[in-house]
Amino acid sequence: MAELEIIIGDRVENTKVKPYALLGDVIAQLELPLEQPCAGRGTCGKCKVLNEGGMLPPDEIERQHLTDGELAVGNRLACRARVAGDARVVLAPIVVYSNKNFKASSRYKRQRDVPLGLAIDLGSTTVAAFLTMMDNGEVCAGAASLNQQTLYGADVISRLSAAKNNPADAQRLHRLAVSSINQAIDSLKLSKNIRRRIEQVVIVCNPAMHHLLAELPVDSLARTPFQPYSTAAIVDAWPMMEGILPESTRVALPPLIGGFVGSDALACLAYFGFDSTTQPMVAVDLGTNGEVLVTDGERILTASTAAGPAFEGVNISCGSRAVDGAITSAAFDGGQLTLQTINDEPPIGLTGSGLLSVAHVLRSGQVIEASGRIKTNHSPIVPYSVWANGRQVNAIPLTPERSLYLSPWDIRELQTAKGAILASINILMHRLNLCPGDIRRLILTGSFGGQIDVEAAREIGLIPPVDLEVIENIPNGAGLGAASFLSPSGFERAIRIAEMAEQVDLDTDPDFIDQYVQGMVLAAAVN
Repeated sequence: MAELEIIIGDRVENTKVKPYALLGDVIAQLELPLEQPCAGRGTCGKCKVLNEGGMLPPDEIERQHLTDGELAVGNRLACRARVAGDARVVLAPIVVYSNKNFKASSRYKRQRDVPLGLAIDLGSTTVAAFLTMMDNGEVCAGAASLNQQTLYGADVISRLSAAKNNPADAQRLHRLAVSSINQAIDSLKLSKNIRRRIEQVVIVCNPAMHHLLAELPVDSLARTPFQPYSTAAIVDAWPMMEGILPESTRVALPPLIGGFVGSDALACLAYFGFDSTTQPMVAVDLGTNGEVLVTDGERILTASTAAGPAFEGVNISCGSRAVDGAITSAAFDGGQLTLQTINDEPPIGLTGSGLLSVAHVLRSGQVIEASGRIKTNHSPIVPYSVWANGRQVNAIPLTPERSLYLSPWDIRELQTAKGAILASINILMHRLNLCPGDIRRLILTGSFGGQIDVEAAREIGLIPPVDLEVIENIPNGAGLGAASFLSPSGFERAIRIAEMAEQVDLDTDPDFIDQYVQGMVLAAAVN
């Protein structure tokens, strides 16, 4: 008999199996989570796991379904992989989706002599990949996958703690990051000829993702005062991606700004022109970690705050990522809460933008108080209807007894997230002697920030009370900014901006707690 160890986050299942046992059968017998839409017939290629040793080599069916990059990082199909001896596998959420919205160029298909680049935004929750033209930086294609490190928790502190306490977990977190990047690249669905034209890759990320990917010591990041082991650029990062990209491909990681603010925020600074403006500007990259960037036209201040995963649809009772059927916005119509879903599909849950919009209309309808409390003469049961193609298609009560509902806990999650963001913006503006009326541009970016209702964001107090005319939604700021770092001159610019930008440590600011508590109120902030 052989020993098989199956890892699911902080849970480990050990079992004895016969030699040549089929991995999928063992996982099913243990009643562990595994996606197998084709019921294990080997036709869908969905039941991917990470092999850490002890399995027989992949068969022809696995080679048909798995890319060279997936095979290089150890991905296997549970319905085909067989145990050779003592073995270990990791059940990771290898889910691909794409909600990248931008104006894409098709020139790369016509001008085949132009080399290509890849800009990767390795986020805590989402990993985005953008194919670009190296001659002028045009973006040709974009796609995204989930960061498989969520196996260790949605927050970076959990991941840093795991890496700090166990070298095996540190190595596994590195491999999960590489596997996630590979999955994002694969989701671009590039032909072999297009892949061969890729000459340069730039990867941007927050400091925690940077250190876990680069396998740098994380001890100083995981404890006060949360300083990185290194902020320097890594100009030759190909060894991290060995097996994923050809040896001729150059891979680089731009510098970090500090222990809280990484190269993803640096990419936003570049893309939004913080180094060239003379006017007061604010940019907020809204996600699990919220980066806040403020300039008065001379100094550039940056900060990061743990907004939590509510903006990604995580930790919400009926939360959902941006997939078909996810609720993105809401409005009161004839006493009913009318919801809009992605692709007008039946509702399956709330995205971050959907949560913000629902809370906004319930607050406007006096169902929720400014404190976040549901009024005593209301219950969480709110009739709503879903509109598809301009007409009402169904109406179901929003209640815990049914599949979709909004709880007081969900409202509190939104309050804590928005309170942290607003407090960060206010503190950085105060340090530059700026008031809301001074701001000439306020940019909301990221998977969440790039699509939220700006009026709802202002009225519920996620952002300061600036004029609506100065607020912009610009998706993918980090990824598109990373694309500008692909050229030598662009990478040099990244280094210059990192030297210019100043990081503000919010945990040492005496006003942060007061600002945070005030920012939790569900109402427009006051000047």
